[in-house]
Amino acid sequence: MSTSVDGASRSRTGHLGGQLSGSVRRLISSGLAGAALLVGATVLALVWANSPWGGSYDRLWDTGFAVRLGDRGIEQDLRHWVNDGLMVFFFFLIGMEVRRELSMGELAQRSRVTVPALAALGGLALPALVYYAINAGGPGAHGWGIPIATDTAFVLGALAVFGRHFPIQLRVFLLSLSVVDDIGALTVIAVFYTDDLDLGALGVAGLCVLVFVGLSKLQVWRGPAYFAVGVVMWVAMYESGVHATIGGVVLGLLVSAYPPRRDEVERAGVLTRAFRQSPDPGIARQAKLSVERAVSPNERIGAVLVPWSTYLVVPVFALANAGVRVDGELLERALGSPVTLGVFAGLVVGKLFGVGLAATIAVKLRLGPLPRGVTLGAVWGGAALTGLGFTVSLFVTDLAFDDEALREEATIGILAAAVVSTLLGALVFRMLGRRSASDGPARPVLLDPPVDPAVDHVRGPLDAPLALVEYGDVECPFCGRATGVVGELRRRFGDELRYVFRHLPLVDVHPHAELAAEAAEAAGAQGAFWAMHDRLFAHQDRLGAADLLEHAAALGLDLERFARELGEATHAAHVRDDVASAEASGVRGTPTFFVNGVRHDGPTTTDALAAALLASDPRGTPGERPAAPPPPAAGPPPISPRVRMDAVAEVAVLDGAAETPDVDGSSPRLTDRQLAVLARFGRRRPTTTGDVLVRGGSAEWDFVVVLSGTVAVVEDGEGADDGPRVVSVVGPNRFLGGLNLLAGQPAVRSVVGAAPGEVLTLSVDRLRAVMAGDRELAQLITRALLIRRAMLIGRATGIRVLGDRRWPASERLRDLLAHQDIGHTWLDPAEDPAARTMLEELEPPDGVPVVLAPDGRVLVDPSGDELLRLTAGTWTGGRVG
Repeated sequence: MSTSVDGASRSRTGHLGGQLSGSVRRLISSGLAGAALLVGATVLALVWANSPWGGSYDRLWDTGFAVRLGDRGIEQDLRHWVNDGLMVFFFFLIGMEVRRELSMGELAQRSRVTVPALAALGGLALPALVYYAINAGGPGAHGWGIPIATDTAFVLGALAVFGRHFPIQLRVFLLSLSVVDDIGALTVIAVFYTDDLDLGALGVAGLCVLVFVGLSKLQVWRGPAYFAVGVVMWVAMYESGVHATIGGVVLGLLVSAYPPRRDEVERAGVLTRAFRQSPDPGIARQAKLSVERAVSPNERIGAVLVPWSTYLVVPVFALANAGVRVDGELLERALGSPVTLGVFAGLVVGKLFGVGLAATIAVKLRLGPLPRGVTLGAVWGGAALTGLGFTVSLFVTDLAFDDEALREEATIGILAAAVVSTLLGALVFRMLGRRSASDGPARPVLLDPPVDPAVDHVRGPLDAPLALVEYGDVECPFCGRATGVVGELRRRFGDELRYVFRHLPLVDVHPHAELAAEAAEAAGAQGAFWAMHDRLFAHQDRLGAADLLEHAAALGLDLERFARELGEATHAAHVRDDVASAEASGVRGTPTFFVNGVRHDGPTTTDALAAALLASDPRGTPGERPAAPPPPAAGPPPISPRVRMDAVAEVAVLDGAAETPDVDGSSPRLTDRQLAVLARFGRRRPTTTGDVLVRGGSAEWDFVVVLSGTVAVVEDGEGADDGPRVVSVVGPNRFLGGLNLLAGQPAVRSVVGAAPGEVLTLSVDRLRAVMAGDRELAQLITRALLIRRAMLIGRATGIRVLGDRRWPASERLRDLLAHQDIGHTWLDPAEDPAARTMLEELEPPDGVPVVLAPDGRVLVDPSGDELLRLTAGTWTGGRVG
């Protein structure tokens, strides 16, 4: 018998994007969009300036604008308000990016940053020397800083077009290089392009820095306070002689960046529960500060400002500065101008050889490694693209020259260099592609890195002489068939074979694969990787968030821990490392096998792989190797014991309507982009106080996104005369829903309008359509729903029954449980306040008991068959909270 696998799954883009975090994917995506907008703004400026209406271009940007306070004021034309004022936001974000990369990004891993840092230094020094050699002693000598900078957005955009067949790690390399390049360029601006210093004004700016540091130490992140400090600092920097944008860089460097702090999340949860029991302003402030400390200010501020900078600030800057009237006189002057020649040669030649030679020397001297899968040839292609200086080059041009003629000549050099550098980069990448095609497959064939039992998941003896490694995607149908091949090989070779599985989720093809890979790792953290691996491949049609929880429940895992680790992406880094190793090993699709460390490119049948294993046996090829006896049947892998979670404390009534902090991420606040996506599928409706948007227990409901005002999540009070009790208050831009709703089951709690406003409602079908079309939004919603389910699971780990023992329905249920010998814990609301609270939250019919399953599922008055299916781990019906 020989099983075969015909076909493979491949990424639509040709890149293994699963090796990048969501933030880096967004940055690369925004880089392409930003580059397109920059090109559009530049073309518009040139067309406008050279059209019959070109005079209006100059009149607009030369228009004066003044801000006065008494007798003092600042007056500039609109172009300089853009350059000196609006661009502060751009440079503030550069400062924040540098801080983030140094604290938790690529620059935090010193061993990986050596080569890009040295390449960036070469790309700073050589262009300046080339320019100065051409302009030394001339009127344009002061412009040597113009060709030193690289425009990240333009480089990423050009790379996406011309270098799309090269490893995605090349983008990461160039991102690291551009950060160091930014640091160098900003230092040059601060030191060499500063007028006469006013020490008094500079001292005021220093005091503003101290105030900024003090506010951050106090964890006060309120926009008005920082805006006021920023305005004062901007004025002080303007008066000091140091360019005002340097103040933005300094403030950006002071915005702290760190990964989410688990201890602060836990502390915020404790404080929030304390506030719910005793609404006190002091506790409320402590809870708010804990929430703010949990997520770094760098991440929160960046999420707000990056779109404004990318889609408004930088394009407006290009529109204001790129509009040069190109006529015969200017072209003739530029062709003979040392400024134009110096800028052009510095960007095109200096950047190419500065970056390329520095990287080559660093690698040859073994000062550091290139990213896995990136060759020096690809680095030279990227080096050609670094001649796209544009934004910062235009900015330095304005600082360096007061003479309008010199500015025009430098601008011509920048624009010409941008065109030539783009074409040169395209040519280098094309030549590399042709050479690879003519010389045969240039992609790697060896497994990189080799198998490491401390990191990899190994099935079989660790010291087995034969090794089979598979890169697979849990949602890939071909990988599902490959499990049969692997099973036959393991039976055929027995203890002589060790099998390793590495994750390769194709995120643009299989929407559930990435979360499913994390689920396998979360199970592995509890000792059940292979049990989850086998179950996921056996149920490839059930990989949604709710399905993953059911799989974990069937394996007896700690559901609260499992769901929370999925919601918080605890194991995402491991999956990304596997994908990076796949690209470094030359993998292009799934499944891909490595036989004794070498990629297998032949047929993936049992016989073909067995022959490859024998042919590459490190012990030598035997003449006749007797078939190894089949391994003895093994029991399932050990599973960590389930941790019983105590019931949560009784929730107190909230007196006010203040918004409840989203401590756990279960009702996330959406960005403007995400709201716009949902708005295309949802229905807007106004709300007033008391409007019932979702009624608990009803089969008719919608998901809710709050646009303005607030809504309250409520449950009924204990007695007939008691009013509804507020569980939480949700404010603008936050999403409400649960996995039970995504599964089309009844709602558990009610959602009622609190403060008048507007909401967006989506049916389950429309939300699924949104999630199918927007992976980033789908991940956010899915993880939020998982965290919400984890909160319920934490309340009900183990089979528990809630109900008054005296109810007739309770007596019937007790008989069923006893007859089927089902172990359980009975919680009587007459005796246990926590049980009473949980019953009120679940809202079953009067006199009907509720069974809480180990994975958080809720069965209302279940039948005997439902109880049997529940204990067997195959239950598929009932009401879910």
